[in-house]
Amino acid sequence: MKKIFFSFLVLFSVSLSFAQVYQVFSMHMVRVEGDLEAFEKVQSIYMQKVAQNAVENGDIAFWAFLKRVTMDNIDNEERMNYLFVQSNNGIDELFSEKNSWWNNASKVLSKSEQAKVEELSKGFKWTKDARLVFQDEVSIAKGLGKIIQFNFARPKDLNGFIAENQSLWKNHFDSNMEKMGMVNWGVGRKLAPLNSKWSTAVTWDMFNSLEELMKYRANATLDPMVAEQSKMATINPEGFTAQPIFQPIVFAVKE
Repeated sequence: MKKIFFSFLVLFSVSLSFAQVYQVFSMHMVRVEGDLEAFEKVQSIYMQKVAQNAVENGDIAFWAFLKRVTMDNIDNEERMNYLFVQSNNGIDELFSEKNSWWNNASKVLSKSEQAKVEELSKGFKWTKDARLVFQDEVSIAKGLGKIIQFNFARPKDLNGFIAENQSLWKNHFDSNMEKMGMVNWGVGRKLAPLNSKWSTAVTWDMFNSLEELMKYRANATLDPMVAEQSKMATINPEGFTAQPIFQPIVFAVKE
């Protein structure tokens, strides 16, 4: 496990100007009920091994398994409680058969591991899920964080939203991330699904701790210089429609 985390840190230790670290990526949100400890064990131990094999073979670029964080720790809203994030180097790879790497579980896992997965899987069930596909438009990755919030938006001017994040907010966060405890930031344009009401963009903010994320939210006053240049009040007048928080549990990244 430590080796996996270290690899992730090394992979994203360099921030590239206007880079698209995650290329085309999907967010697969799921609701799981039953023995959640068993579900987490299946994903973090066994499926991570299969995902890591897919990364090493070049079938996918990145995979992460995350758990939703709530303030009350009471699961009474029937909301999605886990998230899988997976990235590919392009749209062709997204639609490749190799992208369904979980189908290789029988080739990667031993018979005893497969039996363990089957046994653990009896204790839980997926009750609903939703898969969103995005294109990374701009991102900064300076290290590994322990908490991340995703900010969904339906801006009035989507192209303007992306352009301002590329030209203004990227530089702002790049210069101030360290003192905020932020280690990863980016903006994605949604490719699917699309309709007249759903969000069309997502941004993310990754921090070293939940405390630093909460401080970031509490001190959301803009730098006067940045506020003067920003046109977000016109570009995205409704603000963010949802800002769920997740805790990364495990990753699969290139060694």
